[in-house]
Amino acid sequence: MKKTPKKLSLHKLIPNIITLSAMAAGVSAVKFAIDHRWETAVLAIVAATFLDAFDGAAARLLKASSKLGAELDSLSDFVAFGVAPALVIFLWSMHEMGRWGWFIALVYVMALALRLARFNVQKEEDEEACPNSPLLRYFTGVPSPVSAGLCLLPMIVSFLVVDYGLDVGGIFKMPVVVGGWTLYISALAVSHIPTFSTKQIRVPYRLRVIALGFFGLLIAGLINDPWPTLTLMGVIYLLMLPIGYLHYKRTERAVMQGETFPDPDDIEDS
Repeated sequence: MKKTPKKLSLHKLIPNIITLSAMAAGVSAVKFAIDHRWETAVLAIVAATFLDAFDGAAARLLKASSKLGAELDSLSDFVAFGVAPALVIFLWSMHEMGRWGWFIALVYVMALALRLARFNVQKEEDEEACPNSPLLRYFTGVPSPVSAGLCLLPMIVSFLVVDYGLDVGGIFKMPVVVGGWTLYISALAVSHIPTFSTKQIRVPYRLRVIALGFFGLLIAGLINDPWPTLTLMGVIYLLMLPIGYLHYKRTERAVMQGETFPDPDDIEDS
């Protein structure tokens, strides 16, 4: 039986603090939506997405991974990327559909709950059965943070066209359009479509400065002109879905033929 330490170093709590901050950002998005501060609501969920991307990395870097952190991360994801986007999109547009709008919002929330539950169970089972399989480097379905961003894409595009003075913003706010899009994203979240994961991103050492420069440009775009940047990110991800599927199938065939794949962490940059 593992002995529980009497004291815990403060840096061990940093990943959990990041996770709680992501949850707080998601809940705050609902508050902003109630106040009709739509743009701030979307940006709060975007902030939660970035925080969620760093809590796991912080836990590994600080060697602070724990079962508590894993459970807290799932709860935070459900609130920030399941409940919050559904309520924001409902208050923005789908409330005009009455009970059908609320039904679609519930479908999205339940889809995200099922997606997170399946992810937790499948991760444990796959790592026990074949921990070194290259197929584990893919997600099954669209991840919850990405699902939240795609769910909000009609709002983001509507902000974009208004900023550019185009008189088509109302199309993206139509309850039928928003509701149909939300159902589509719900289906992607619970689907078995293999998608790329961040585990597959490896930056060659000699390109580290270029990678940091690209990340800096991305942050600058999000700060100075968030709606075109977020729209472009969403469109690129959607275009990558069929590419990810084909890449997975090619890897799957290679595994079945007995080919070996080196650990990406062991690959040296030439």
